[in-house]
Amino acid sequence: MSKPLLICMTPVKNEAWCLDVFLTCASLWADHIIIADQGSTDGSREIAKKYPKVILIENKDTELHETNRQRLLFNEARKIPGDKVFIALDADEVFTANFQETNDWEKISNAKPGDIFNFKWANIEEDCKHYTISGWSQWAFFDEGTNPPKEGYIHIARVPWPQNSTPNEHFVNDFRVIHLQKIFYDRTVSKNIFYQYYTKIKEPKKSAISLYRTYNKKPKEELLEIPNHFLDNYLKLGIDIFKGLNLSATIHWQDLEIIEYIKEYGQKYFQYIFINQSWYDKINNHLDGINLKNKRTLLAKLLYFYLHSTKNISNSLLIRTIDKVLKVII
Repeated sequence: MSKPLLICMTPVKNEAWCLDVFLTCASLWADHIIIADQGSTDGSREIAKKYPKVILIENKDTELHETNRQRLLFNEARKIPGDKVFIALDADEVFTANFQETNDWEKISNAKPGDIFNFKWANIEEDCKHYTISGWSQWAFFDEGTNPPKEGYIHIARVPWPQNSTPNEHFVNDFRVIHLQKIFYDRTVSKNIFYQYYTKIKEPKKSAISLYRTYNKKPKEELLEIPNHFLDNYLKLGIDIFKGLNLSATIHWQDLEIIEYIKEYGQKYFQYIFINQSWYDKINNHLDGINLKNKRTLLAKLLYFYLHSTKNISNSLLIRTIDKVLKVII
């Protein structure tokens, strides 16, 4: 059996800040890189077109729906003949630079039907000197015809559990997936607010308490120094993944979506979802004709004080009990 093709599958919406870095790194290993672009206006499409391995397709959805976009990527990838390993990465994710020297990479490169691979993030801190490790996520599998995961608009598994072959699960320990998200802190803040607003629209009964706990967790993981092998092989090729990022944007697409949600639903609908005053200041100072007020009731302010004050102990039995009671009341 010959080696399968390695197909990188990536959704994009206004990812110009990191896309050059991502495509430079992915081009080192992928046979094809499928980019499903969802109406980018920041130059992402133009960046993608510079890379010979990229197959650029259009995601015509007007809102976030992860199952739909995975189907789009899968369908395009399956037009390529031959055996294939699907590797589903976001644009802010690259392998640590030692990946090609590892036994785990050899397993991926020689994958067989039923093989599915789990990875861990190395979440890079804003200082670009430290990181934390996440839990396991399944991001690659030998394509044997199984369709994308169950219906879902957000946070679904990127690749399915094999249904047409005997599953053979692997855990990639020899290298990590560098997650660049937190380096662009301002964008991460906007992204987390967007997720909370969007979820509240899709699931009106979803508690703002649950949303806060989901997106404002204090990391349990140990803060580690970035080791040389994460970066060395890239640097030898002249690739500096941190210096290659463009962190100049002030307003992000998520900010614009949040504003539209406020216009459509009104601030009262989102009153228990906390937004820091600095976000309002940023919006009002950088967007003409916008003058948003941070309108929160006394109850909303008290709720935030409680949630923020208990963030570091939110898993304790007492706090989980109080949260449960508050979800009934609020």
